[in-house]
Amino acid sequence: MSVSLKKWVNAILVAMLFACTLALFGPAQIFLSNSLEFNFSFSHLLPFLGLITFCIFLSVLLILMLLPDRFILHKRGVAVTLVLGLILWFQGNILVWRYGPLSGHEINWGGKIIYGLIDTPIWIVFLLMAGWRPAFLYRWAKTFALLILSIQLLSTSVTAFLQPELPSFKKFRIDHYEDFDFSSRENIIILVLDSFQADVFQEIIDLDPFYKVFFKDFTFFRNTTGGFPSTYAAIPLLLTGHYYNNSEPIQSFMASAYRSPSSLPYQLLQRGWHVNLVPAVQNTIYYDSSVFSNILARKRSISGSELARLYDITLFRYLPHFLKHEIYNDENWFLSSWVQKGDLSLLNEDEPSDNERHGRRFRRKIYRLSPHVNRNFRQFGVAQTRKSFQINSDSRFVSAFLMNAAVITKKSVFKFYHWRGPHEPIQMNANLEQVDLPLNRTNIVDLARGELKLVDLFLKGLRELDVYDQALIFILADHGHPWGTFGVRLPPALAEKSDGSGSIPKGVLESGIPLLLVKRPGDRGELRINDAPASQIDVSATIFDHLGLGQIGMGEPLFQIPTDRLRERHFFYYSWEHRNWMNRYLPALVEYHVMGHSWLPSSWRATGKVLRPDK
Repeated sequence: MSVSLKKWVNAILVAMLFACTLALFGPAQIFLSNSLEFNFSFSHLLPFLGLITFCIFLSVLLILMLLPDRFILHKRGVAVTLVLGLILWFQGNILVWRYGPLSGHEINWGGKIIYGLIDTPIWIVFLLMAGWRPAFLYRWAKTFALLILSIQLLSTSVTAFLQPELPSFKKFRIDHYEDFDFSSRENIIILVLDSFQADVFQEIIDLDPFYKVFFKDFTFFRNTTGGFPSTYAAIPLLLTGHYYNNSEPIQSFMASAYRSPSSLPYQLLQRGWHVNLVPAVQNTIYYDSSVFSNILARKRSISGSELARLYDITLFRYLPHFLKHEIYNDENWFLSSWVQKGDLSLLNEDEPSDNERHGRRFRRKIYRLSPHVNRNFRQFGVAQTRKSFQINSDSRFVSAFLMNAAVITKKSVFKFYHWRGPHEPIQMNANLEQVDLPLNRTNIVDLARGELKLVDLFLKGLRELDVYDQALIFILADHGHPWGTFGVRLPPALAEKSDGSGSIPKGVLESGIPLLLVKRPGDRGELRINDAPASQIDVSATIFDHLGLGQIGMGEPLFQIPTDRLRERHFFYYSWEHRNWMNRYLPALVEYHVMGHSWLPSSWRATGKVLRPDK
């Protein structure tokens, strides 16, 4: 091989190694290992990865070929590029440190400094070697580059081949344009506050009766039992009345459950309702036009922000410990902070076109909120500025609702909203101010108070629209805290009934007592507490009864359950980890029966039945 040809071959291969590791195989592996956390498919992603990889490859190759042979600068450049490609691959595939789920949790950087003491010297030694022995690395550049490229190509190909069937949410998307459109005739609204334990609500209204005023007209079903300890299984149970039992992949279960006769959105849609679902987690809903109304087929569905997020996570994994902090930047990710939602619009077709927007505006008969509601929002300490919108997703929701809510149709409307609620990490306080606090009961109660203020603003908005009085409204949680970090605090009346008996693992009872508040059309008066033995499956039964549809599914109408009734309720606990979002099945489900008040450990009994994945 001539010197000139070898120069080109080495430069091309090491440039390919560097570009493909960082811009193609790295993000591809991140995506394929966490595909359910992204709402686009690998086939949509691959052309963008290819384009970005090609641009980086061409830039690196150009730099290498422009380096002169004098002082062996070209060989040094090839050696450094080779080493960077090798240690990027080694860091991202061998030195994979555990930092916990990258979902807003505070990272204890000081406690993980040992990672930096391991990987930083490796980077330094190999980079020094590139400067010290460039001739040796140059001689082996072709072999090393081809070896690592082949390993990555094989690994990525196998992972792509083993991907599960494309879930429904990657084929369709939510149309958010009508999120805040209501009916002048009939509305049913379910607002989910994620992780809101019922005893936390009790503590808040006991400490500050002012919060009871927010929920006048409502009934607090205090003795409610959930079905599952986390969102993935809890939301399908709430909306379909079906318990997942690990006998089939959970996405397959949802396909049948959401289209079953007991499915609340399916039944309402078949009866001519406008069914609007706004989930917080996309894979908890089955996307089908027979299930809900605000659904559109996906086209080119990768936005600039989504692409930036994928590359941020790739950089976090492939760079050494002491650079990860700069990439993460307290959840203000390095690339994502430069790419705001809506940028790179060429990549994003989620928003309606200008013509579509104009047509929709033209047909709307709008009754908007009066200006003083927006002023009330500011009085809670959240001025409507771009900066304040970033407090959390729930404050952004309320702000958008107050600015855009309207009554536009006589057609009956069903709304399902899922908020973040008092879910960790704790990034907001009771005054709706941005904070960063550790997880304990005091702080979670403070966050919950802030969430209830946002709910109060939402209810005020419904009153301004003249929607509130005749609406059937549920304010509830999908589950309590899955790990039982802050326990359960019994009010005095319930504490007297506790005999101290009963012993169940930490997190079971806590996750099984979700908040449940209900207001029927025409309900008036102070907040009422009802200790009837309720269950989450009763929500859909209550709606079916309200509409005169009779008994559908396993639940019972909430207001028809006697307070003194002994009712056996079912709960399935599993140990939840963030990686479970990617699994086809849930972890083993441990069945519990609840007989008595759900807040008392003595009411809970493990049946001995464990439902393991039927793989």
